[in-house]
Amino acid sequence: MERKYVINPKDEKISVKALIENIDKGYKLQEIEGELTDEEKLNYNGAVIIAPDYQREYRFKLEDEVKLVESIFLGIPIPPIFFATDKYKDVRVKNVVDGQHRLRALYRFYKDQFKLDNLGLLSELNNCYFKDLNIDLKGDYLEQIINTITFSDFPGIEFEMEIFSRYNKGTKPLSPQEIRHAAYNSIFNTYVNDFAYRLFKTKEPRELFDAYNISKDRIQKKKLQEGIFVILSILEYGINDKYEKSLDYAEEYMKEKKENEKKDIDKSEQNFKNMKAIYETFNQFISRLCKKVKYPFSKELYGISSRNYKFQISIAMILAGIFKEKLYKNNYLEKLLNDDAELETFLKRVQVSLLNSFLENSEYNASSTNSRKIKELIESFNII
Repeated sequence: MERKYVINPKDEKISVKALIENIDKGYKLQEIEGELTDEEKLNYNGAVIIAPDYQREYRFKLEDEVKLVESIFLGIPIPPIFFATDKYKDVRVKNVVDGQHRLRALYRFYKDQFKLDNLGLLSELNNCYFKDLNIDLKGDYLEQIINTITFSDFPGIEFEMEIFSRYNKGTKPLSPQEIRHAAYNSIFNTYVNDFAYRLFKTKEPRELFDAYNISKDRIQKKKLQEGIFVILSILEYGINDKYEKSLDYAEEYMKEKKENEKKDIDKSEQNFKNMKAIYETFNQFISRLCKKVKYPFSKELYGISSRNYKFQISIAMILAGIFKEKLYKNNYLEKLLNDDAELETFLKRVQVSLLNSFLENSEYNASSTNSRKIKELIESFNII
């Protein structure tokens, strides 16, 4: 049988110092705006990209980080780091397939972001930051060799996702959502993940915190982020009645943004700025609804108890569709955002429309979607 794909994994032994330098390159590369010169592209070649939303949420406890650093000083081999080559801003970089927790712990210790504590075999190093170590220990740490395996020349994103899936079955497997977010990493992913974590940490604006039903579990499992990607897809392209599930919206949108970023970073960044502005306006609209309804992405929007379903994707899709097709770039939106009487009138129209829709069909499942029916509902909705 003919071999269709060859991934050519490359084994490399890399020092902790080199890994830290490449992680630094990755962070700096992500901060650069605009086009890079050829010289800059060469300088950033080999950068390790650790984006805030990359792979699973950082779940290493301090004791895990400390044990890893102690293993480095003791010369105990740690599991290899798996990379996948990629293009980011037209620079050849390395994405992390497996080993993000280990890399971040090594980096964080070098940057004095935590100190050693409760060491068993090297108790003399307790309470030490990296800066407190003598020159020999610093050298030992930075010169320690880490085994890495790099995959290159993947024939496509779907193939890369399969590699992510297979190589994350060792200890704590990634969920399908986490694998998608790793394989489809882009500036859109970074923004969505930052938005979710900022809301979780600050609980501000409070109305959006409630509306999106923010929780640690929903963020870590990427459920919240995928809901936002569904909304973004509809805000840009509208309802697609060829999609059978809400997941189709999120996955296709994430995939498209990843591929577009590879093809033309400048065009991709402009598209991101445009969509960010539209999404922020959409959230202003949602914040206004929250003045009257605590959970507007639930049946509470039209007067039905939401129970445990405080964020229903079908209702989020309906609101995103109404916003795109009926409100955005319409003078009525300005009235809606500033006039309480108009808000009341709008909500009454929404309530009448949704109460008489498929949402109240006894066979309807709150977690399901029906793009065709959602599209029909939006088309029949009148704002006047």
